[in-house]
Amino acid sequence: MSEKYQLVIIGGGPGGYVAAIRAAQLGLKTAIVEKEYLGGVCLNWGCIPSKALLYATELKRTVEHAKRMGLNADNVAIDLDKLRKHKDDTVKRLTGGVKLLLEKAGIKIVSGEASFANAHKIEISDGAKKSYLEADNFIIATGVSVASLPMLKIDGKTIIGAREAIDLPSVPKKFGIIGAGPIGVEMATVYNTLGSEVTIIELMNDVLPMLDKEISKAAEKAYTKQGMKILTGSQVTSAETKDTGIVLTVETPAGEEKFTFDTVLVSVGMTPNTEKLNLVNAGVETDKKGFIPTDKRMRTNISNIYAIGDITGGMLLAHKASHEGAVAAEAIAGSNIGGDWKAVPYAVFTDPEIAGIGLTENEAEAEGRKVKIGKFPYRAVGKGIATLATDGFAKVISDAETDQILGIHIFGPHSGDILFAGTALMEFDGTAEDLSHIMAIHPTLSEALMEAGLNVNKKAIHIIN
Repeated sequence: MSEKYQLVIIGGGPGGYVAAIRAAQLGLKTAIVEKEYLGGVCLNWGCIPSKALLYATELKRTVEHAKRMGLNADNVAIDLDKLRKHKDDTVKRLTGGVKLLLEKAGIKIVSGEASFANAHKIEISDGAKKSYLEADNFIIATGVSVASLPMLKIDGKTIIGAREAIDLPSVPKKFGIIGAGPIGVEMATVYNTLGSEVTIIELMNDVLPMLDKEISKAAEKAYTKQGMKILTGSQVTSAETKDTGIVLTVETPAGEEKFTFDTVLVSVGMTPNTEKLNLVNAGVETDKKGFIPTDKRMRTNISNIYAIGDITGGMLLAHKASHEGAVAAEAIAGSNIGGDWKAVPYAVFTDPEIAGIGLTENEAEAEGRKVKIGKFPYRAVGKGIATLATDGFAKVISDAETDQILGIHIFGPHSGDILFAGTALMEFDGTAEDLSHIMAIHPTLSEALMEAGLNVNKKAIHIIN
């Protein structure tokens, strides 16, 4: 005998649990199924634990950097055991909070792995135990998993993925990172600061190749200055495990090279978690890569089945998943709301921090757009100079005819926080002129964004054009 609900959500990550809570707020009888940990990748071994590590290592670098202004603190060290405990305590507190929120909202929490029996019924396996849930509607929120390489199968010990990277028992002396996307460069930042000799190998010609080229170049310069070895336009062609470590053969622009590492992080992308869902039983279609296409209300090709978050492809971001969860729940409850993702911000938590939204300059050029660019350096901002944050800059891209903001990209401390004003403006079709009229507190680094808005139309005050 199976239980019947108005909505069942498969996956308890930042998309799934937000969808469940919003559905309960709207009066829907709701259940959520999670096979492993509430909070998903983000809270358990992604966004949150990695930021705990990044914050600790940022403090170490900041203290060392501040010697220039008279802060005397020699031999700053990080106790790895205490750092790991802080990370684990943070995860425990937040995941426990999610469980409490779900319970207080009256949502049934079911442990196990779900697969579709048909479009209105799922089977849940929890070890040898099987149960069933029926629902008028389903939301699929099962996320993605780390992609592997044929010659570098992840073993969780010396060849690792992002999950293991946030919980290494010791700091590897020589650490190889395959892939210079956000996960790769963030973990490079952590372990470089902890003392590893870090080498990043990237197939594309830039680190963070999906970002604005000026940002990518500035990031590569900063990482190199911090002591990381970066090989762009390079490909791992073979790997061999020896007593001395993992030997990688890499084809670089300068020719073939061999490197030996104690640990290798594989960070080359993600694959959707659709394989075990038996979507064929429900008639749900996927694209060639296994992602689930949806409309703006997050509905799949089957009218009562929705999909949200990373499983739908596009930008793989926790905050995007949460917003999509709310959209799907409201659509199921009868609202005409739809997701318009013209204003989806991103961030990369390296040193310096990077954040942005909208089109990059290269994307605008590829679309044939005529644009105006406004840039402003942190070194021309009072707090930038006072806090030694002089390498940063803000960049605003606007339409040359309408002045509408097409993209904003910031390279520098607190860029993720500073970007929020730009996100709000882009959501409401704001212009560079609008941005220039938003008053930034003095002295803060946010003045760089205000002045970049001014500089789109050559009106910046604190720089000579």
